[in-house]
Amino acid sequence: MNNKQWKAIYNNDRSYDGKFYYALSSTKTVCRPSCTSRTPNPKNVSIFSDVNEAIKQGFRPCNRCKPDQLEWKGYKKELVEKAKHYIELHYEINVTLKSLSIDLQKNPYYIQRSFKEVLGITPLHYLHEVRINKAKALLENHSYSITAIGIEVGYSDSAHFSTKFKELEGIIPKEFRKQLNK
Repeated sequence: MNNKQWKAIYNNDRSYDGKFYYALSSTKTVCRPSCTSRTPNPKNVSIFSDVNEAIKQGFRPCNRCKPDQLEWKGYKKELVEKAKHYIELHYEINVTLKSLSIDLQKNPYYIQRSFKEVLGITPLHYLHEVRINKAKALLENHSYSITAIGIEVGYSDSAHFSTKFKELEGIIPKEFRKQLNK
């Protein structure tokens, strides 16, 4: 292992992914340089130019960085995609960090931090965005009252719905509906 490779491993440098892989004799795993697992002891590290070469020598792919999956975007991005999917399927109920945590089997604070890091917003903010986008589609149908739409998309009362709608869209639902008729 040369100095550049060690720096890449130590700094979890994503730019070296695919250029080399490192295997750990202590855990019998092979990782990408960007793997966020604990920094290894250099004496346990072996360098490979190809992940399959390491696998042939008895190392297994790391569960965290998935070096054998070329299209994999990262652990946190994968977790956030799963969280987004859960929110999109359950937006009409009371989605909480606890319910996300139970479904995804991850620490709620880790989910929150990952979401904020990857998307720049919290899961709660994303939930409101999903709800408001669903409400905008329902506002096109005049047979639904604004209160009914708010309840349909998961808000317990029309005041909270109108407040969140204005916060995200800049206007209240009634004005949004009027603009659709112009």
